[in-house]
Amino acid sequence: MKFFAALFLTMGLSYTAMAQSVTVDVILNPMGDFKAKTGEVKGAATVKGDEVSAENIVVNLKSLKTGVELRDKHTQKYLDTKAFPEAVLVSATGKGGKGTGKIKIRGVEKDIAGTYKVEGKVLKADFKLNLTDFDIKDINYMGVGVEDEITLHVAVPVK
Repeated sequence: MKFFAALFLTMGLSYTAMAQSVTVDVILNPMGDFKAKTGEVKGAATVKGDEVSAENIVVNLKSLKTGVELRDKHTQKYLDTKAFPEAVLVSATGKGGKGTGKIKIRGVEKDIAGTYKVEGKVLKADFKLNLTDFDIKDINYMGVGVEDEITLHVAVPVK
């Protein structure tokens, strides 16, 4: 298949009780989809009243797993994890379930926006990224390509 690679980046989010995690939803064209996941995420969010903030949330892109070894290799290739082993949520703020921030993937920093909710001691956020914004394009394997837009789901502890 071809792989999404991004996103990892990035940062992005799975729903595991206190564990830090990122899950990336990737849609394939002409059909299909898959998820890339990692628990190798460092950092936490801060909650003060109805406002949240976070900075320097680091995702180890080399640890992303899709459930298919060949696809994992393609993901590493397209993310260029040898040169850029991490994705970083540089900073983010939110209020009322909506947030904005900056993310850095493959040396490129971009603005992001998404939604979040705090469940107990875990902040869960969802946002979309365009792979071409991070110079990730033309992902194709045996006639199956990756759609440019991916969705990230991120879970980090709150302090």
